[in-house]
Amino acid sequence: MAGRVEKIMNSLRLVFEWQHQEGIRGAELQATWGALKIMLGNECLTRVFDHSARTIRSNIYVPLYPLAEWIVWNWWSILYEPEVHWLREQRNYSKRHNFRCVGDGIAMPDVEFLTLGEYVQVCWKPSDHSFQRIGFLGKGKALINRKELTHVLHDFVQSVCVRLDQENIAETWLQKGWDIVQKSMEDPEELSFCKAMAMQGKDPYTLKPDEEELFIRIADSLPDGVLDDFLFLTDWSKMREGAKWLQNDLDWISQQPGNWSTLKRIRKEISSPDAGQLPWNQGYELARYVRKKLGINGTRPPSSYEVIADWLDTPLDQLQKSMRFEAPLFAGLEAIVWENENRSPGFILKKKRRKENQIFSFCRALCDYFVFPHAPSLISGVNTERQKRNRAFAAEFLVPADAVRKAIHGREVSQEDMDEIAYDMGVSSYVIHHQVENHHLALVSTA
Repeated sequence: MAGRVEKIMNSLRLVFEWQHQEGIRGAELQATWGALKIMLGNECLTRVFDHSARTIRSNIYVPLYPLAEWIVWNWWSILYEPEVHWLREQRNYSKRHNFRCVGDGIAMPDVEFLTLGEYVQVCWKPSDHSFQRIGFLGKGKALINRKELTHVLHDFVQSVCVRLDQENIAETWLQKGWDIVQKSMEDPEELSFCKAMAMQGKDPYTLKPDEEELFIRIADSLPDGVLDDFLFLTDWSKMREGAKWLQNDLDWISQQPGNWSTLKRIRKEISSPDAGQLPWNQGYELARYVRKKLGINGTRPPSSYEVIADWLDTPLDQLQKSMRFEAPLFAGLEAIVWENENRSPGFILKKKRRKENQIFSFCRALCDYFVFPHAPSLISGVNTERQKRNRAFAAEFLVPADAVRKAIHGREVSQEDMDEIAYDMGVSSYVIHHQVENHHLALVSTA
């Protein structure tokens, strides 16, 4: 598990100067030849070692047309498609998110954009380009605001298009494609459709009429609260079957008779998450608040649903009647949560061999019950802000970071140590690992 990225750099810059270059085939390539430097805060993502000159420099010399074309071609995916790690290869995720995939034989750094929601995680690492005999040197991770990324990419593409106009080059795919994308951004319905298709890793401009009709029917049949996550998870070929299956589960939840007075009261008292905080910090803070309201600080983590029922101040039989266990139709789905007519929660949980893993999924769903009142929610392994928030909530709700810190002796902790702590506390090793790494409680030993 990678450590949490806390730092937000709001200064992604694509800095370039046009240069004259002879002997370049293709008018659009020759016209847009330039020196390019990509900066993220104080980090230079185009810092390279030139094997021929034996020097280090911060610029790369490439035609900018292919990069602009790649951005336009993948516009909606870059900004709205999250990483679904078990579908990453199947959906060719890197092809739409990594600068290395720009193509045309030009050397670009290994910089990938992982959309989380309002934030985008930028990951860069060293890579070599043998044809141009350069090696990119940087490595790191940082968060940027998606709106800021949109502006940066927009201005870059626009500058390349203006350059083509100045050089009397017209009717290129870039210029035509950019016109189509801009028109989609100006039409609310078209904008919504393009975003939705990006969530499935699809090009919104190449769908067949029957595919568009299917999507519209599915979108009309599902509540807004689950549509995005449904698109992240489901395969296109199973979309109709998946929507019917999901609606049946939501109907079951809505018809449950439970009345969880304590949870309903707490939810009414909870303020909306602080928009100035990162999603996982929102989850930690909410967990501490709910623990305090329930009066469970200082108690041991729950090892059974009997303890969970006691924590939540609800009869065990009511908790059990509000839960159903099943094998989900599509991979990655951990739980579904919604509410009944009494505004009390109901849960569909994935069948698991280990109860502590199931309790963790239950607590993730509990977070979404608090954060998204009256809206259904899908709990999954997708890499989005919502899922990061509920994972952080569940970890802190079950085992506060302070409790894990007290159980660690020394500055380093091994996987075996974390397994033992997890066993003693009756939770999964994942929970302990999460708390150790994301709260920086100790250095995780890899030996």
